[in-house]
Amino acid sequence: MNRAVNPAHAHTQPPTQPGRLARRFTVATAAYAQRRRIATVFAVVIAALVGYHALFGTNGVVAYRAKRNEDRLLSQQLEKMKADNSRLKAHVEHLKNDPDAIEFEAHTRLRYTRPDQVIVLNNSPNTASPNPNTATPTSNTTAPAVGTKPAH
Repeated sequence: MNRAVNPAHAHTQPPTQPGRLARRFTVATAAYAQRRRIATVFAVVIAALVGYHALFGTNGVVAYRAKRNEDRLLSQQLEKMKADNSRLKAHVEHLKNDPDAIEFEAHTRLRYTRPDQVIVLNNSPNTASPNPNTATPTSNTTAPAVGTKPAH
């Protein structure tokens, strides 16, 4: 069985078993496709976790907005405190330099009087006491002297 070599068929490959190669190629392609699907699902899950962390994590967008709002509120409080501080500093300087201001504060806040002043109490029930912590008599009687018992 001598076969003559046909020059037209000289570059063709020798015949192989087509079923075995085709099966191997099909299995490899299916495994590759399965790995690609698994990798894609894994990548989507990782991306979803990163996105969730970017939105709701410790330093996420929601936390950033809350911190920005807190910063705005604290800045407003700081400005109010600076204004109060400057007002109080001016009041302290006024008290340091003006004796009349010291006397006014002692008279209104501390209820101090000069030796020549007389305190008159209004005992009517409709008049509210300027300072709720001071006790005012409810009747027109005078207070008993120290160390004596009140008469009933």
